[in-house]
Amino acid sequence: MCEVIQLEVQNLFEKLTTQEGLESLFEDVESLGIIVGFLLTLGEAFLPFLPLFAIVIINLNSYGIVLGFLTSYAGTVLGSYLVFLTVRYFLRKPAQRYIVKHERLGKMLKFVDQKGFVFLLILLSIPFTPSSVINVIAALSNLRKSVYLCILVVAKAIMILLMSVVGYDITSFFTSPLQLTISIVFLVLLYFFSKWYQRYINSKLEK
Repeated sequence: MCEVIQLEVQNLFEKLTTQEGLESLFEDVESLGIIVGFLLTLGEAFLPFLPLFAIVIINLNSYGIVLGFLTSYAGTVLGSYLVFLTVRYFLRKPAQRYIVKHERLGKMLKFVDQKGFVFLLILLSIPFTPSSVINVIAALSNLRKSVYLCILVVAKAIMILLMSVVGYDITSFFTSPLQLTISIVFLVLLYFFSKWYQRYINSKLEK
């Protein structure tokens, strides 16, 4: 049993760390159809432990830049909006008692009500933002449903586009160290920008 598990882990490692392995993985996913990629990106909104970045990269490389982008985009927009609606209609009222007892959360919701459009738009455009948390906070606020849908439509397009810049044709990283280096630098810059922006919002909340 242990030998079988060890062999499976070894095969998975080879698939994820070799050009041939990745190409084989993308072909396997492509054969399953785009509904799989769509459901994975949709499911990530409800199961945030799923790696959205990895799912988008798999979609892009399995279905092509256009279909991969549209599949990932449609799935993450719909998933995020469904989470928003679920919390808005079923959990918002029960959460009021909790909000009253936590001053910081109350300030955050008030901030979203007053100035949230631009801040949410930028936050949701950054790949490293925990979008599941943002969906819940937006749902607990007084932000209109139509407004949040507009935010998602624009922000998620930018987010998937940024992921596409890094993750499309990922197998070329094995033959182009320069492309790999540029992608890593780009990701690091995005990461630090997301951390700076989150600290900036925290500073606004503390005023």
